[in-house]
Amino acid sequence: MELHTPRLLLRPYREADLSAVHGFASDRRLTEYVEWGPNTLQDSRDFLAACRAEGQQDPRRAYTFAVTVPDGGEGPGSGPGSGPFGSVGLTLDNAGTGEVGYVIAADRWGCGYATEAASAVVHFGFAVLGLGCIRATCRPGNAASARVLEKTGMVLEARLPAHKLIRGKWEDSLLYAISPS
Repeated sequence: MELHTPRLLLRPYREADLSAVHGFASDRRLTEYVEWGPNTLQDSRDFLAACRAEGQQDPRRAYTFAVTVPDGGEGPGSGPGSGPFGSVGLTLDNAGTGEVGYVIAADRWGCGYATEAASAVVHFGFAVLGLGCIRATCRPGNAASARVLEKTGMVLEARLPAHKLIRGKWEDSLLYAISPS
């Protein structure tokens, strides 16, 4: 399954994506506010294996997409064979709710790719999967991620104290949500 936006192709991960995935997932700048990483090479291998396995689940509980520029697209790293420079995913619960998450390589920050990818996954969750609500969290210090969530139409609902354990310290989260319009 693939999702297309004006500038992006969101596609399933491939084994050949290991080098590109490890390139962004091992970057400390990307993992400052999340509970995973920076990845070792084995962590990146395990991530790709988990992405391939989720497609075999029945019913499917998660959709993780490689964020790429379509062949012939414009921008850094575009063109035939360009690998992923980020990841966007949607995890489902049993109550018709999804949680979106994303990461974009630091050299692509500020280009609107996170907003474009997250918006596509939110649309997919409502239009294709029929979800009743989609949520996301970010750390209060991650103003860029909060802006991405707001640009997708999500609304800040709550501050969750001591919500995520990040490198040995319990961190608060901001909870954002959106319902279908």
